[in-house]
Amino acid sequence: MNVSGNPRRVRPEKQPVILPGSDCKETMESLSFGRRVDITADTESADTYHHHTFVKKSFHRPTFCHHCTEMLWGITKQGLTCEVCNFVSHERCLYNIVTPCSSVASDRIKEPVPHTWSDPVQARKKFCNVCRRKFDDGVLLRCEVCEYYAHLGCLDFVVSDCRKCSNYEESKEMGEKKFVHHWREGNLPPSGKCAFCKCKCGTTECLSSMKCSWCWTMAHCGCYKQLPQSCNYGALAEILMPRSCLSMPVTNASVKADLASKDLKANMMENSAETRAKDDETGKECQPVPMTDYNYAHGLLRQESDVSMIEAGLFCACPDKPCPDKADGQIVKIYDGYIALSKRNFKTIQVQKDATIQQMIEAALRAYLIKDEASNYYLSSVSDTDGEITEKRLSELDNLTSLTKVSMGKAPSLFLRYEDKDTRRGTIKVFSGDPDTTSVPRPISINSHISVEEVIEMALHKFRIDDGDPNDYSLMEVVLDKGVQERVMERYECPWPQLLKARRNSLKQMKQTRYYLRKNEQPTMELARMYVGSLPINLSEFKYKQIIQKMLDEDSMFASIDMVYAQYGSACVSFSDHEAAVKAYKILKDTTYEDKLLTVLFIPEIHLDKLPEDHCPLLVFVNTRSGGCQGIDVQDALRKMLNPHQVFDLDQGGPLPGLHVFSQLKEYKALICGGDGTVGWVLSCLDDIGQESVCSSPPIAVLPLGTGNDLSRVLKWGGGYQQGDDLYQMLQTVMEAEEVKLDRWTVVFEPEGKHTEIDNKSNSSNSSSGDDMPNLFVMNNYFGIGIDADLCLGFHNAREEKPEKFNNRVYNKIVYLRQGMQKLGRKTNCRELNKEILIDVDNKRLKLPTLEGILILNISSWGSGADPWGSSDTQDEFQRASHDDGMLEIIGLTGVMHLGQIQGSLRNGIRLAQASHIRISMKTDMPVQVDGEPWMQLSGEVVVSRSALQATMLKKRKHRIARRNTEPAISGDSAAQRDQAKLVAVNSEEIAQI
Repeated sequence: MNVSGNPRRVRPEKQPVILPGSDCKETMESLSFGRRVDITADTESADTYHHHTFVKKSFHRPTFCHHCTEMLWGITKQGLTCEVCNFVSHERCLYNIVTPCSSVASDRIKEPVPHTWSDPVQARKKFCNVCRRKFDDGVLLRCEVCEYYAHLGCLDFVVSDCRKCSNYEESKEMGEKKFVHHWREGNLPPSGKCAFCKCKCGTTECLSSMKCSWCWTMAHCGCYKQLPQSCNYGALAEILMPRSCLSMPVTNASVKADLASKDLKANMMENSAETRAKDDETGKECQPVPMTDYNYAHGLLRQESDVSMIEAGLFCACPDKPCPDKADGQIVKIYDGYIALSKRNFKTIQVQKDATIQQMIEAALRAYLIKDEASNYYLSSVSDTDGEITEKRLSELDNLTSLTKVSMGKAPSLFLRYEDKDTRRGTIKVFSGDPDTTSVPRPISINSHISVEEVIEMALHKFRIDDGDPNDYSLMEVVLDKGVQERVMERYECPWPQLLKARRNSLKQMKQTRYYLRKNEQPTMELARMYVGSLPINLSEFKYKQIIQKMLDEDSMFASIDMVYAQYGSACVSFSDHEAAVKAYKILKDTTYEDKLLTVLFIPEIHLDKLPEDHCPLLVFVNTRSGGCQGIDVQDALRKMLNPHQVFDLDQGGPLPGLHVFSQLKEYKALICGGDGTVGWVLSCLDDIGQESVCSSPPIAVLPLGTGNDLSRVLKWGGGYQQGDDLYQMLQTVMEAEEVKLDRWTVVFEPEGKHTEIDNKSNSSNSSSGDDMPNLFVMNNYFGIGIDADLCLGFHNAREEKPEKFNNRVYNKIVYLRQGMQKLGRKTNCRELNKEILIDVDNKRLKLPTLEGILILNISSWGSGADPWGSSDTQDEFQRASHDDGMLEIIGLTGVMHLGQIQGSLRNGIRLAQASHIRISMKTDMPVQVDGEPWMQLSGEVVVSRSALQATMLKKRKHRIARRNTEPAISGDSAAQRDQAKLVAVNSEEIAQI
């Protein structure tokens, strides 16, 4: 039915183009502006355009083709656009489209994997993978695992095809498992280069081109099918943890949404009226909410600000067209069933006031991304009288004007219903349960009396498994609504009546229901492993077991305790029942013990028998509190480049969970993203649990996110990460870095009149004296007494008072400068420090000049890159400073002005000595600092001696190593295919002549 005022649908006839010298049997090949397009598209895609509904359209701004990324030229009717998903195409590219419409995209996914959604963020130059519209200033959600972006209003239609990061199968050998590319469309970097035709494929003008989420191979939409299907993980294969050796049956993302849903619901319902009133007064749209339970928040956003969201373009029924003016249009609420009505989860359409019922049905189908004939559906009005819901079917004689009068001027509420012409029988599609098979789903005709057992028999016949016993198979019901929900159906159940009921409750849910035929094999015992921290320290394993058992009930009891770290008050437990693990997580997450909130998270398990030989994976620690918001951005980027299960947030349990997961590996590398204090934290934890680990000293690289970053400067990793730095290139540099040793030193504080015993079993700073002062530290960089520590203490106190201000590296340095300027010309407690301390180096008393501070250096960098020791002269009595020579450099400071001169490279410090053992006697209380951690130390003695634990670090090489080519090879006759790719495009007149 051609609606007046709407563009006419076109179905241009397919006209195969045969290029000179090509085989007539070959599928049509089309070239556009040097871009290679798909020449192996199947017959179905060529005939149905992958279920797109194209109409010719005139564009009034520069618009680009979503297939070839070239601009649409012309005055009017420059190209075609899909009425459902806004796909834009040249007419010449019509038969080469390989991207399915959003209405059928979920049907193309055989093994669905749910996404892990982030909190709502604002990002520009990104495109929604559902409606293909650009994010300008609106709020969007992004998957934390793969490059998938979506509007809030598009969450109901996202395709659950995320990366599967843990795919351990005990029955298959390591070489039997083959992995294919995980392609994601659009949002490529502008400099992206096609791996097939070597032309530019990245664009910021439209959602186009493909990128593998594992190996980061990029290609045009028409080129990516010419690449090999197998994925070799790309240039980072040596440090990426293969998914075949990881098992994690319960992930933190799967239980993240359930944790605070009740609190979120209570808070939002409590403030909903107030927020709505404020929004009405100010005229602003509803602000985004924390998406801990994004499904509920999504529905509530609709309740609170319907009109503002429609004006923002998030819930427009026809996103590719601008909504008509309010004077000419009418808003209508469309529900797809009783479930949507109970949750007030509706879609809004805006149509002309004189719109017919047929036009409203077509708009409602577009709003719900349903690709079907409008004649199969009807609308019915909804009314709620005293809690009873009644609906009345609308006829062709009804119109929108009459509906508006009945609803008293409000937006009419309508049901979108399916025309049940024959409810006795229908057809379902059954997928094969084997993820390695490439067979398509089989249609099976059923009726109200056919049970699951009969469906299994027919499915075995359809898949040509004639020798299969139906008792050895089961039917799995999978619903792709708000994630992936699976259920094994009983053999006596009848699927067709259940589908009819689901269709009445929700058209969308019925559409997203599918069935899988799976063989009943002996289930592999994949244990769900959980880390529990913040327990009392130094207890026995039996005591930890009792504490955790008392917190849980019978339905959430764990199977065993894998490991206990008594010095940290932590334990790792295992669950054989995955549902019990989820229940235990919810209980322990909000539990406090001795006024401490427990730290609970699920951790993966590495199966060494599936890990390739000579494989050296990378363990990544990220301090999300370092560098302002940079830590969060770095963590998100690294989780996309690597396996997310090998990237750990130090804010969730510290370094211990990651070190425990990698404790059985013979060889691995580590990357610490943070400042010098973060590096010392990880090294101290590694010292404590080194005896329980196979690899006690892995080589460690540093990504500087702190303020000073002196250790990373010495190791040539730079003075600080800047927004926009190429992290992918940085990971490749980690693979090529050389191993060096770092001396570590033990600093023991003995207050006057008190004798402190050194705990040789722990090198952490948790030990304390009677006055709660730290008495033992492991020093990695430097140790200071006097004016330097006084400035550091002032900065520390200012940051503790207002921590929200110290989120920028430049601001931190300005505060340091201000602290120094305030000390100029004032008498401090560090005056004539040489009279208040005595220093013995290697059992020899050191004669001190007039000083205000002492620096003891292990590395040749201090204060954000300054070198107080300076370069050694050949005639100098001292040796060249090094971080692995077993010696410390002792330097004197004369005051604040001297510190400024050292920072400006105008002067060096006063060289006092080089020694391997230092004893300092302090007559009064003085400010001290170890690796940037300051405090006021009581009078007493300080002993600095070399630690037996030497760290292995990674130092960046000056010149890169020539590495093998990691780009994917082209299968078949590569020379002939590359010659085809180099053909220049011919214009439409030449094509017509051919």
